[in-house]
Amino acid sequence: MTEVRLSGAVMAHPRRREAAEELARLDPAGALRVVLDPEPDGPPTALRTARLAWSSVPGDATHFLVLQDDVELAAGFFEHARKAAEQLPDDAIAFYANWNSRNGAAVRMAAAAGAAWATAVNEYAPCVAIMLPAAAARGYAAYSDAHSEGWPCDVLMFRYLKAIGVPIRIAVPNTVQHSGLPSVAGNDAHGLRRSSCFSAVAPSFAGGAIAEPEVIPFHKHVTSECAVRAGGYWEYLGTERLLRRSGISPQECRTEFERGEDLSEGAWQTWLTAFAMGLSSVDSLGGDALDLALASIGPGGLCDQHTASEIEAITASHHEVAINAFAAGRARAALPRRPAARSGLQVAITGPGGTLTDHLAGLLSEFGHEIVDGENPSASTRLVHLGDENDPGDVFCAIVDTGAREHVLRFATPIGPHTPEDSLVARWIRLAWTRKALPVDPDRVHQFTDVRDLASAIDAVLTGGPVSPVYDIATATLTGNELAKIVCAAVRAVPTEQVTEPSETPLLKLGLAAAELGWTATIPADEAVRTFGKWLAYDTDWDR
Repeated sequence: MTEVRLSGAVMAHPRRREAAEELARLDPAGALRVVLDPEPDGPPTALRTARLAWSSVPGDATHFLVLQDDVELAAGFFEHARKAAEQLPDDAIAFYANWNSRNGAAVRMAAAAGAAWATAVNEYAPCVAIMLPAAAARGYAAYSDAHSEGWPCDVLMFRYLKAIGVPIRIAVPNTVQHSGLPSVAGNDAHGLRRSSCFSAVAPSFAGGAIAEPEVIPFHKHVTSECAVRAGGYWEYLGTERLLRRSGISPQECRTEFERGEDLSEGAWQTWLTAFAMGLSSVDSLGGDALDLALASIGPGGLCDQHTASEIEAITASHHEVAINAFAAGRARAALPRRPAARSGLQVAITGPGGTLTDHLAGLLSEFGHEIVDGENPSASTRLVHLGDENDPGDVFCAIVDTGAREHVLRFATPIGPHTPEDSLVARWIRLAWTRKALPVDPDRVHQFTDVRDLASAIDAVLTGGPVSPVYDIATATLTGNELAKIVCAAVRAVPTEQVTEPSETPLLKLGLAAAELGWTATIPADEAVRTFGKWLAYDTDWDR
C-alpha cells in the first residue's frame, strides 16, 4: 500500500481568515494552509480562490484536500480522510453533499444499502470538502484556465474529473457539515445548505462497499424527482412518473400518506421521495446513517422556500413522514405491480434519430404506446416523423400518421434533455450560468415547448381524433422580460441589457389543440427552463 502524504488548503475570504486558520489548525499533522481570495472586492465567486488553492500542491504530496472556510468537521475527520486516501487512492473523495442535490440523494441511497461510499452522479462536484490524488489536483488550474467562460468552480471540477476519468466517491455518512454562514460566492438564494447525511463522529474505518444505485430519488424546489440510469446517460423524471412506469399508482401512495398529520405539499413531496427510496432499496440494511439521511429529505427539498427557523420547525415532522414512507416503499416493493395500461397502438418514430428520438420514444411509451422499429412498419403502425428540412426558424415539426391521414404538429423551439443546444433559451441559460448579462429585446415574444409537452401533444393526436391538418404547440409564450426573469430565477440571477433583436420565427397561433384534442401544456415555464438548465450544465459535452 502506497504511503499517503496528505496536504491541503482552506480557501477563504479575507474577512474569514481567522476562522479559516482555526480550521487548518484542527489537522494534527499541520498539513493545511490558508489560501485567501486574491480579489476580495471582485464579483462574488469561489473560482479565483479555488484556482489558487489547487495550484498549491506540494511536490511530495500524494493527495490534496481543499476545505471551504464555512464548514464544521466531524470528530476524527483527518484520520478518516487519510484512511480514505489509502482505501481509494485513485479516486476523488468528497466528504459533504448538499441535502437537496442529486449527489446528496446518492448518499441517501448508499446509506440505505449500508455502503461506505456513494458514487457521484452528473451534477456539480461537491467541492465544499473534496480530496484529489495529487496528480489530478495539479491539473485543475490549467483546466479552469482553458475553460474560463465563467462557469462555477464546482461545475468546472465535475467537468474536469469527468474529462480525466477520475470518479467521485462521497463519504457515507458525510463527515463535513456546512455551517450555514452567509455565502461570499452569492449562493444565499439557495437557502440553508446542509449535509444530506452528516455524522458528528467520523467512521473509525474507511473500507466498505461503493454504492451505484440504478434509481436515485431526490427532493428539490418542493418537487420529488428521480435520476434513473438509462443506457449511457442519466434520465430525470418526476417521481410520480417513475411510479406509474413501475406499475404503481401515485393515488395508492397518496391514500397511505393521508393517514399522517402533515398533509402539506412539501410533506407529500417528502413522502414520494422516501417512498421511492424504499421501493428501490429492497436490500436495505438500515442503521444510523439511513436515519440521518431520511431526516434531511424534507428540509432539503424546502430549504429555498423557508427561513432557517422555519426549516428547524418542520424537520421533526418531515423526518417522521420520511420514515413511514420509506417503510411503505419497502413493503410495496414485495407486492405485485399492476401491468401498465396499454393504448393498443404500435408507434414508429422516424427522422434524424439520436438521443432526442430515443428520449421521445421513452416518453411516448409511458402513454401506453408500443414503440416499434420504423424500418419495416406494419400496415397498422402509426408513424411519427420528426423534423422537416423546411421548418421555419426555430419551429420544429412532427408529421403524425394516425392511419386515416397525416397531421402536422408545429412546435415552438423544443427545450429540455436531448433537445438542440443552440436555441435562444439555451444561449440565455449558458449566459446566466457564466454570470453574463442577458441581451433582452422587451418587444420580442418568445415561445418554446418542453419536450414532455411535445410528447403529450403527439399522444393527443395519436389518440384524440384529430380533425385539422395542422396544430401549433407551445409550452409558454413570453415577452423578453418575462423569459429573462424566469432564466434568472431558475438558473442564476444576472443583469440584463436592452437590445433590438427581431425574430424571423413566426409566432405560433395556439388554441386549436385545446379546442379539438383537449390538449394543453402541463409543464410550468420555470420548471421547463430549470430542467433544461441542469441538463445543459451537467449532462452535455462541452468539448464536442
